[in-house]
Amino acid sequence: MSWQLLVGLSILLFSINGLLHRVLMKDSKSDPNAQAFMFTTIVGLLGLVIVLFQGGLKSHISLVQLPYFFLIASFTTIGSIFAFKGFKYIEASEHTILLTSSKLWSLIGAVVFLGETLTLRKLVAGVMIVSGVMIAEWRKHKFVVNIGGLYVLLAAASYATGEILSFYILRNFDSTAFLVYCSFLSAIIILVLNPNILSKLSFYTKPSNLANIVTVSVNDTLASLFLFNAYQLGRNALQIGPLMATQTIATVVLALVFLRETDNIPQKILGSLIAVIGTILIII
Repeated sequence: MSWQLLVGLSILLFSINGLLHRVLMKDSKSDPNAQAFMFTTIVGLLGLVIVLFQGGLKSHISLVQLPYFFLIASFTTIGSIFAFKGFKYIEASEHTILLTSSKLWSLIGAVVFLGETLTLRKLVAGVMIVSGVMIAEWRKHKFVVNIGGLYVLLAAASYATGEILSFYILRNFDSTAFLVYCSFLSAIIILVLNPNILSKLSFYTKPSNLANIVTVSVNDTLASLFLFNAYQLGRNALQIGPLMATQTIATVVLALVFLRETDNIPQKILGSLIAVIGTILIII
């Protein structure tokens, strides 16, 4: 399977998750820390099931790699909590635009830390993809960066840092084992920092909420494995990072088809076309 197809499948699943996460976090009884704990724990358990079917862990953390895993788990955890907090304060469209900035940080990280070569075509393509997302989701004449906006910007920086560190480790590490280790480490970090979240997990005893978080976790497990394997095949974070930003465009299309969100159609079409052109430039 080509790295392009794996990225495409990852984008589709992450896009569906974008809608489902919004549904959960809109509930006044939901808690960002509890959501992050449930999410990472279920992903870790699903990854463990896959590992068992594969005959056991194919990679083990060395002493040299251990600090990297703690950093990856920490940055990913911080990113998830801040992103979920952001949903409480700002509109989904503004949230999406601010979070997309993580892909620009990932592009810089791929050059500085992974030693990948930045060509003019890749740079133009990356900028076009991010610009297309912003055009498709723009709703205001200006941003008012309140506490919600600050949460999302911090989430973007955290996600980008975790992503680059992940790609560095994945050069010589089994992707499924990596997912299991990072997920359980993240869950432990959340629980240690917020032991009172256990009392808030009753939110997920409601069948619809439980079904939602399980679906999100299954999608994320598969999407993450597709993404990790895509990098191991292509070793091209410079291309994969910006391409992952197109999940926002996919979310727009899904919302149009399934949720009948028909507002600002010309704007969404224009942004989508720009992002698609950027996508073509980055994969050819």
